[in-house]
Amino acid sequence: MSRSYRKIRPQHAKVYSVVEVQALFGVHRNTVSNWVGSGLDPSDGSLPQLFRGAELKRFHTERAERTRRNLRQGEFKCVACGNAVFPDLSTISFPRKEGRASLVQATCCDCGATMLKLLGATECDKVEECLNTNTPLALIDESQVDSSAGIGKEAGSRGVKWFTINDRVVHEWQVFAGKYDPKTVQAHLVSIRDFEAFLEGIQFSKVKPKHAGQYRDHLVRLLAQSKDKGGLSNSTVRHRASHLKAFFQWLHGQEGYRRLSSSIPDYFALPRSASSPQSKERRKEYPTLSEAWRMIEMMPEKSVIQRRDRAIVAFAFISGFRAAALSALRIKHVDFDSRSVLQDAREVPAKNGKTYRAKWFPRTGAFQEIFLSWVRELQDLGFQPHCALFPDGRQLVARTPSDTPVEPLASSKPLQDAFAKASERVGKAYTPHSARHTLKALGAQMCRSHQQRKAWSMNLGHSDEQITEKHYAKMSQSQSGELMEDLCSDLVFTEEENELIIDFYQHRLIRGTLEYAEAKRLAEKRDKARGDDDLLE
Repeated sequence: MSRSYRKIRPQHAKVYSVVEVQALFGVHRNTVSNWVGSGLDPSDGSLPQLFRGAELKRFHTERAERTRRNLRQGEFKCVACGNAVFPDLSTISFPRKEGRASLVQATCCDCGATMLKLLGATECDKVEECLNTNTPLALIDESQVDSSAGIGKEAGSRGVKWFTINDRVVHEWQVFAGKYDPKTVQAHLVSIRDFEAFLEGIQFSKVKPKHAGQYRDHLVRLLAQSKDKGGLSNSTVRHRASHLKAFFQWLHGQEGYRRLSSSIPDYFALPRSASSPQSKERRKEYPTLSEAWRMIEMMPEKSVIQRRDRAIVAFAFISGFRAAALSALRIKHVDFDSRSVLQDAREVPAKNGKTYRAKWFPRTGAFQEIFLSWVRELQDLGFQPHCALFPDGRQLVARTPSDTPVEPLASSKPLQDAFAKASERVGKAYTPHSARHTLKALGAQMCRSHQQRKAWSMNLGHSDEQITEKHYAKMSQSQSGELMEDLCSDLVFTEEENELIIDFYQHRLIRGTLEYAEAKRLAEKRDKARGDDDLLE
């Protein structure tokens, strides 16, 4: 079976054990040993072996990029998986000789495919010597040199430098941090590695309070710089300082690090001007619901992928789901009868592992038509309930009931791209998360009571942050659903809409204007919901 590791992306800052490398790449322990023999550098010379994510990426990238012309001696290029490998000695055979050269056959240790290589006389002699002495082929490459573990490594021609001297204690911290969400762990690792790089790879057991103070001052300087000059946002600076404070509080209790000064965490405290959440924060831009509809209206819909993009952008405003959850939905998660959608934390990436059912938000009728049209198109193609709601473009073909379910998108990038293209058409740069801000603003206009505001907040998947509401009587999911149902009624209007209706009945508007047409539409909607047949103009 052909196997390629190009799509597997180890986290640059993370440290992997042999078992974790096996699980990440889906390989046997012997394969990892073969990789080490082929040039994969462990973090240090101790056992059990550990590997930096950046080193795993470097190793596999270089193997995939090597061509037949720049292979090392004893190394074969596998056409099936695209990797350059050193095959196992037991699989090597010499079918025939071509003059002074010899055609050698071997089996790829990664995917099991047959490989051929034409060897010159010198390389052929060295391969035969390895066979006679049972020496791994990787050892005949005279150009291979050992790198000093823990000092800093160069990622080939990319010039990216990293340090491995602290990898063992970082791996211990990763085990401790297993209780956190993987994205949270990754954010902490980025902060830890940034501090390590700032100190040029100093061993954490030798860190002094002055080092923490120097890094804190470094963060404050970055806060004052613009992003195009390498500056950081207020949020990033505050999180970096917080992450390192927590890390060194944990580190102080570990064997071999108890001599660290207990005051080190305090030196990461930022000055008040930098620690304020409001400092340098820009107002988050988001569209009004009418602007969002205009944005979706302008999206092209000729191809099936374009219609998928329209539907996923529309559903962001219908459901209020975050990008990761939205991209991972399946058709079965949508209840078309109750107009609701389920965020099942067992099947979709959910913030804080939260499972909840969200009613479709009011005022999104036009958005819903686009979304329902997309669902009908999927059903016409033969998609079943367990198939992805927003599949990859390559999967948007006719299917049979016996086909395996279509998997959801691998990431939220198609959704982000769809939002970027859609908002660009209206001269803006909105993100998928802006839809949640739009709905929050709509709720502020429509909700009259505390219970309505609470229901609206629960429908967005979180509780209101205001202290008075945080400690208020908790609301059940069923109560939230009932109140959201009421808010979807045609008798619920915003303050601005109510004022327009009053102006319409009191003849304050000029016929023929857009304002008059909108007021008349609202008045007709109100009278129809109340059962009034006659509309007074």
